[in-house]
Amino acid sequence: MLNAKPISILIVDDNKNNLFSLHSLIEKYFKKVQVIEANNGIIALSILLKRKVDLIFLDIQMPQMDGFETAKIIKTRQKTRHIPIVFLTAAYKSADFQKKGYDVGAVDYLTKPIDTEQLIAKIRTYLRLIEQTGQQLLNDQKEQNVQERIADLVLEAKQSLKEDIVFKRQQIEYLKRELNTSLKLIINYNQIIETQASGLGYNELLSDIEKIGLESKQMLDLVKKVLDSKLKRVR
Repeated sequence: MLNAKPISILIVDDNKNNLFSLHSLIEKYFKKVQVIEANNGIIALSILLKRKVDLIFLDIQMPQMDGFETAKIIKTRQKTRHIPIVFLTAAYKSADFQKKGYDVGAVDYLTKPIDTEQLIAKIRTYLRLIEQTGQQLLNDQKEQNVQERIADLVLEAKQSLKEDIVFKRQQIEYLKRELNTSLKLIINYNQIIETQASGLGYNELLSDIEKIGLESKQMLDLVKKVLDSKLKRVR
């Protein structure tokens, strides 16, 4: 079986002998199936609140709460409405009787006394359907997990890219400040040297220093343009 947990079958009948017979037959032919018993509808509903059940064999004629009412309640609950219900009836009933069972959610009927071959065939059919449904749910869950993981990776990538942009912007801002400071110092030193040299009359030296100052200023303007352009792209 594909399910990690064993298939659980709930049998509901107010007759202890019927419960014993049905329980024994199921365990004889389906070793990995877990059988749960309930002798009335109220107990069956209580079990369904606490335990996972995959298939229900439900007697119709029971005191307190008959099979129709029990099935109707089962089908109103979100967690149990998907469970297949096979009605057990003592004898052949009219078409209207059977229609009532289908209307409240039954998927099949079995007449008493239970025919062993018919019981086995029906259980095998429903077990295959249950396993296929379980595998589909498992595949759907895996697909959902994959989609969620992809979404997480995309989010992580966006966050990482955002952090990289912020970091690069900080680097550029730092580089810009450092270059500005360095180049401004060059210009200031050039002005000082120019002033001192002017007093000493070094005309040739002044000419060269003026060129240095001009080149430094042009370099500063160029660096500003390049860095400003980079910053605009980052933003």
